[in-house]
Amino acid sequence: MSVVSVLFDVLGPVVLVVALGALAGHRIQADLRSLSRLAYWVLGPAFMFDILADADLARGEIIQLSIVGLAGMAAAGLVAATALRMLGADGSVVAAGTLTAAYGNVGNAGLAVSSFAFGPDLLPAAGVFMLAVNTTGMMLGVGLAHGRNGRPGAAIWEAVRAPMTVASVVALVANTIELHPPALLDRSIGLVAGALIPTMLFTLGMQLRATGRFKVDVPTAVSTVCKLVVAPIVATMVAMTLGLSSQLIGVSAVQSAMPPAVFCMVVALEHNLEPGRVTATLAFATMLSLLTLPFVLLLAT
Repeated sequence: MSVVSVLFDVLGPVVLVVALGALAGHRIQADLRSLSRLAYWVLGPAFMFDILADADLARGEIIQLSIVGLAGMAAAGLVAATALRMLGADGSVVAAGTLTAAYGNVGNAGLAVSSFAFGPDLLPAAGVFMLAVNTTGMMLGVGLAHGRNGRPGAAIWEAVRAPMTVASVVALVANTIELHPPALLDRSIGLVAGALIPTMLFTLGMQLRATGRFKVDVPTAVSTVCKLVVAPIVATMVAMTLGLSSQLIGVSAVQSAMPPAVFCMVVALEHNLEPGRVTATLAFATMLSLLTLPFVLLLAT
């Protein structure tokens, strides 16, 4: 299977479900706000608990991979925030640009691409990367949304008590003490968690239709470049500095090169953080990643 075909096989279904949301959402008059809140308050926490509670976290590279993932996020977010500040963008635009530059789609897309490139044996490493980025990205999004008023203490508090943060902490505790929920509860959580990704993609399609034709302005371009270029370069450099194997370096590069996570849009809608701009950046970066990811894959493999 070629690099191009796997990108279409992985990202193609994403595009189709988003298109379905744009087409069907208008006809059925679904409530965009309600879908977003459902993902934020119910489906998202169930998803985080489902992937964390039973995750195999007893691996020697966990700390190193987490450092690599967070380094890529931090570099992309800081470069985007600095550049947008220098361009005179207001606080909301800076926060939205920082979020989409830092928080990548390391879950459904990142895991699938990593599995294709490096085989199933490297999926645990890609999973560790995903856990670090997803947990931090969600907290970052809520913190940025509430930090626009210049109250960092309140922003941190809102991020800590966000539904997905609480679910992650509970899941990690359960994982640590090896507490397994009863089958009835475990399967129910799994069913709810499985609805997150299609719901978010459908909501994204509806949001794109509501936004109309989006234009790629300078802030959108800055966030996209930081996400698709700065993040993988920094992550790769840090992975090499830490002495990771060539395959783990490759996983780090590929995961860091993913476009913005769809959950960025959910956070933007829930907290009114420039939802139109976040949606436009997400769509533009995802389309552009079809051109950048093949180069990353070729270099990483």
